[in-house]
Formats: sequence, structure tokens, C-alpha cells
Amino acid sequence: MPLTDKEVKSAIRSRWDVSSLKYDTHDGHGIKTIAERDAWKKLLGKALPGSGLNILDVGCGTGELSLVLAEMGHNVAGIDLSDKMLARARDKARSSRLKVRFTPGDAESLKLETGKLDAVISRHVLWTLPHPDEAMKEWTRVVKAGGTVIAIDGRWRDGSLPGKARRLASELGMLLCERQNPWKNWYPSELNTALPHRFGYSPDEAKRYFESSGLADVSLTDLNEIREIQKMGMPLYRKIAFNWTYYLVMGKKR
Repeated sequence: MPLTDKEVKSAIRSRWDVSSLKYDTHDGHGIKTIAERDAWKKLLGKALPGSGLNILDVGCGTGELSLVLAEMGHNVAGIDLSDKMLARARDKARSSRLKVRFTPGDAESLKLETGKLDAVISRHVLWTLPHPDEAMKEWTRVVKAGGTVIAIDGRWRDGSLPGKARRLASELGMLLCERQNPWKNWYPSELNTALPHRFGYSPDEAKRYFESSGLADVSLTDLNEIREIQKMGMPLYRKIAFNWTYYLVMGKKR
């Protein structure tokens, strides 16, 4: 029997609560080097020029991107389903002495006024939502006319035979060299069936979500440069599978 929406959200929350303590150590999640931090700032500076913008980071996790944006002089709030992720984000904000407000929230149902924000941004979020189309409508609703909606995401698995082989080789390397189970934190099958993009989504699919929500001037930016920076220092068995399509898609509210 399919999970209800409430059960899906509860399962997602539990999964990321468990993941919260080690989330920043996972490849591609925590910003681990100055070079990567500088690359994010350069990218976000082009997408969101100036400073002092009112920005919502949806599905903020441990607040990595929220804190980068705060460093750049923006007024940032972050929301997430996971209380334990938010606790980590608050700890990091305190230790870095950056002012970011982190509160519980559902990416598909924002408790915010219409047309008040300069921008909404998400990183690695749309793929894990049961109703990404509803999320996009909400994100578009809360930004003002001329405001920006940004999603950073990827196609994590393409289903190809070479892709499957690379992933298996990488997972076996983790099992043998790190003595950790690479399959431990996978979503259970009943949750996977409730997510239309459980393996990520293509740039073209991302553009369609943005355009169907009424956003204009939709554009894509390839994030291969950041992905290559993230790979620096990784052991070979991790690099093997770390080659997915990674991009930023953005659009403007009319």
C-alpha cells in the first residue's frame, strides 16, 4: 500500500535526522575547502548580485549554503524538515558568528507571505520531494516580482550500465577500505516509490519545472568546475562514481 503524504514526510525527516551528524562529511554536501567555498561565492555572486537580499534557503540541511550567503552580506533564513539538521545549522551559525534564522518548514508548503522575498534557493532538495511541482509553485509565490528562484541539483544516477558499474566499484571500495556499509542510509523501497526523482533529474526536466511554475528567463549553469574541486583529495574509489550531471537552474518571477 502506498505511503500517505504524511508518512512520506515523516520518513524523509527520520532519514535526514539520522544523517545529520555525518552529513557535512559526505562527498558533495559539506564545503570542505577554501577553493570550493570561493567557487560557491563566485557562482552565487553572479546569480544574486549585490548584497542585503532577503533570501530563503529551502531544505537548508546543516546550513552550508545559508552561511555562505550570509558571509556575502545577505539576510538569510533557512528551513528544513529535520530538527537535527537545523540544530547542526544553528551550532554552525553561532560558531561562525553569522546571523541566519533556522526554523522548521516544509518545502512544499511555505508558511510565508506572498511576494516578499528577493530570492529562494535550494541545494539537493527537489529530487527528494514527493511533489516537486507544488514546491516550485510555492517558491515562486513567495518571491517578489523580479525575484529569483534557484535550484542546485543533479542527475545522481543515469541508469546506464557504465554508471552502475562505476557506482558498484565505488561502493565496494568504501566497504573494503573504510569498513562502512555504503547501502546503510539508502531510502527504503516504499519511500523511493513515492519520489518521482529519487535518482535526481536531468537539466531539461529541471527547466520544465521552472517554466511550468511561471518563471521567466530560465537558465542553466553547469557546475562541473565545483564538482571537480569537490573531487580533490578523494580516494580513487570515491572519484569513480563522483561524475554525475551537476547544475544550477534559475528563473525570474514576472
